[in-house]
Amino acid sequence: MPVPPGPAPGARLLTALAGAQLLVALDFSIIYVALPDIGAGLHFSSVALQWIVSAYAIFFAGFLLLGGQLADVFGAGRVYLVAQLLFAAASIGAALSSSATLLIAARVVQGVAAALLVPATLGLLSSAYPAGPERDRAVSVWGTTGAVGLALGVTVGGGILAVASWQWIFWINLPIVALCLLAAGNAVRSTPSGARAPVAAAATISACTAVVALVVAFTELSRARPSLPVVAATLAVAVLAGGLLMRCQNGRRPLVPRTLLRVRTLQVACLVAALHMASFGAEFYLVTLYLQEARDYSALAAGMAFLPLAAAVTVGNTVAGRVAGRLSLRVLLSTAFLTGATGLVVLALAVGADGGYAPGILPGLLLSGLGQGMAFTGMFITGTRDLPPTSNAMGSALVNTAQYIGGSIGLALLVLLHGEHPTAPDFVRTFYATAVIATAAVPSALLLLTRARYVSVPK
Repeated sequence: MPVPPGPAPGARLLTALAGAQLLVALDFSIIYVALPDIGAGLHFSSVALQWIVSAYAIFFAGFLLLGGQLADVFGAGRVYLVAQLLFAAASIGAALSSSATLLIAARVVQGVAAALLVPATLGLLSSAYPAGPERDRAVSVWGTTGAVGLALGVTVGGGILAVASWQWIFWINLPIVALCLLAAGNAVRSTPSGARAPVAAAATISACTAVVALVVAFTELSRARPSLPVVAATLAVAVLAGGLLMRCQNGRRPLVPRTLLRVRTLQVACLVAALHMASFGAEFYLVTLYLQEARDYSALAAGMAFLPLAAAVTVGNTVAGRVAGRLSLRVLLSTAFLTGATGLVVLALAVGADGGYAPGILPGLLLSGLGQGMAFTGMFITGTRDLPPTSNAMGSALVNTAQYIGGSIGLALLVLLHGEHPTAPDFVRTFYATAVIATAAVPSALLLLTRARYVSVPK
């Protein structure tokens, strides 16, 4: 009779999974405060500078469904190892880049590696921890590191730039990858693979093309003088690829199992994930831009200003993990988004009053961070609670795809709203807009989750 594993291997595996989530989130937000230094060092044009951020986000969103499929077919553990090594190689390439083209290419590879890593990570987590309080606590730890990574990225970036060059925002990834691989040990190598079904290549390429084209279109629209032919062409590509995807999805080898798309909790998780990134995710960009452009904060000062937000996110994740088994999902999510939206309104009022950091901006960061942390954990608990273990990686990929597509589209619309050279009144409008977007998640959770508690996929 096999001996059940003790607590130590479980703790090590959770460290490896949480570290992977930290890596992915950190590299999304750490770049913001470094953009001026990178632009000056590599002589970026303004268009190319935008792509340092966009390349990571676009290819992350575009390849997430492929990552989920590969994790389900070949085993989450194998995909986890390949993704970590690919992320390390791309980070080395980014740190050694001597031109705009090379750095953007390295960011593309980082985005692809992140897209493989996230569904593999959540697939391993869901397989190792049974549904219920134990998995909820594990998702809370995993969610805390991801949400805090987004918040701490700006702080860490500012700290690095105060003592070193911008290349170190990429070199810092290597010890994180090494720690994750060391902590994972044999736990990920021993995970079983799924049925060796052929990968739905046509559907995968269509899905990636549609997502990339759609995000490129909205990225172009966010510029001061967008190229309408580029927007029209990319939207046409997105429509054509989306049509091919629907045809493949209705065929014999769909990219996403049809039973998965009928799970109400997964549907709601995808919807609120898109609203989460379009509101709370955009907050990082808006606050950083406001502090540095309108308030003349240095990179280090702007990074330090985010520390209370990171602390509040941690508290929110912990609270959500503790109450997830006692509160219904609809109450948890609606409370989280209302709390976060209130914080965004406080930020809008503080910017409009042009007050100091402590009396206005700080309370807004604390409230929005608390709601953000609760929502982040809540939406992943919602998205995976009713899924069978063999579909957890694909389910998590769908939630993350919705999250980053929503974030990319939401950020593009907010940039259109505040213009190329925003002033304080422009920031007031955009903060109010993020509050409206966050509030839109409340009726979604309350109405759509009413009958979702006991709905699940046939095992």
